[in-house]
Amino acid sequence: MVKWLPVVAVAAFLAAPPASAAEGGQLMAQCKTLLRTAKQRGDTLEFRQDPDTVSCFAFMSAVQNLAVVAEGAGEPPLLGACLPPEGTLLQLIQAVVAYGAKHPAALRETAGVLALLALRDAYPCKKR
Repeated sequence: MVKWLPVVAVAAFLAAPPASAAEGGQLMAQCKTLLRTAKQRGDTLEFRQDPDTVSCFAFMSAVQNLAVVAEGAGEPPLLGACLPPEGTLLQLIQAVVAYGAKHPAALRETAGVLALLALRDAYPCKKR
């Protein structure tokens, strides 16, 4: 049962729409608002804080934390995206906005699915 816990957590994350970003289009709009004022200063992402930007930041922070979860050492991440160790939250947000712009149909998906598709596209795992 413990072995399946990460898989169940990922499934729950992707199935449950977050309170303020239920659809991919809404997440993209929130993140575009954040990007207009975003500045990366070292490890800190600075941006004008309002409900939309904070929603994007919180959602994408959770995605970033979940994206590195793997079932075991040496295994690929459960979400199927291999983020670079030096990558930033700002880069992940930019990837989601860019993906949404290129794939308008993905904006009708849940925010979790949009983020998953965008990160898999921007940061594919190398085949072994």
